[in-house]
Amino acid sequence: MSRIVDAVLPSRMGTSFRWLVGSAWVGNLGDGIALAAGPLLVASQTSDPLLVALAGLLQRLPWLLFGLHAGVLADRVDRRLVVIVVDLLRVAVLVVLTAALVTGAVNVPVVLAAIFLLGTAEVFVDTTTATLMPMVVAKADLGIGNARLMTAGITMNQLVGPAVGATLFAAGMTWPFVVQIVCLLLGAVLVSRMRLPALGRPAGDRRVSHDIAEGFRWTWGNPAVRTLTLTIVTFNVTYGAAWSVLVLYATERLDMGARSASGCSPRSGRWAGSPGPRATTGWSGTRAWPRSCGSGWSSRPSPTWASRSPPPAGSPC
Repeated sequence: MSRIVDAVLPSRMGTSFRWLVGSAWVGNLGDGIALAAGPLLVASQTSDPLLVALAGLLQRLPWLLFGLHAGVLADRVDRRLVVIVVDLLRVAVLVVLTAALVTGAVNVPVVLAAIFLLGTAEVFVDTTTATLMPMVVAKADLGIGNARLMTAGITMNQLVGPAVGATLFAAGMTWPFVVQIVCLLLGAVLVSRMRLPALGRPAGDRRVSHDIAEGFRWTWGNPAVRTLTLTIVTFNVTYGAAWSVLVLYATERLDMGARSASGCSPRSGRWAGSPGPRATTGWSGTRAWPRSCGSGWSSRPSPTWASRSPPPAGSPC
């Protein structure tokens, strides 16, 4: 067992690396649970396709609205503290939502507001978590470290989490959110165990808008990243439009129920995308940017692009 653990989480990369990956795995499990439970909860309150689709939109809209700001924030404040505080704020939102479910005071506006707040918090946590990796591992190990974080997102957030969330919802509407609370609290504890070096501050008194504008200029001036960004925008618009009302189609047209509806997902094919960095470092290299790349465009941001020059803070890479 110890050999397996060391293969997945090499001891040479340090204890803080293991705390970070552990936090990412449990946190993404909680996010994946909410990914399924949120729309199912809305669908249990209304059969209006617009409102059900709005639940999916509000889960991802914060990436467009706040992704760049999250990247800039991660360059200016204590990153570990950001993750801990935002996770605790998410717990507070979930406690209120769970209380509303238990007391019967829940309604569509309450659920949609909770989904938007949780989605906003996820932007700041995921973006900041990605920027912690270069602070705790050597440059030569960044490819492996970032692969472990991406595997957490693909496996737990997009594959295991939604299935668990739908199953828990079928058992009782409050269970997915109770389990998510536990995941978030555990994630915050794991991050708090990390020991980080001092973070250098940006030179001068720079405004947030200036850093965001610099990020846009860098992205547009890099042909490869520009093409990739535009491709991701197009893909996610069409992908999201098709899947935003999947829960209604599965439960009302196919009569599958909440538990079976979780299986109607293309995400199982994404196992192929998480074998590690060895398949990609041959053409992309292993250099990862130490600053955050909070993408306002993609559904899941990645700070692991390889480049000869790192992007500025807040770049929508």
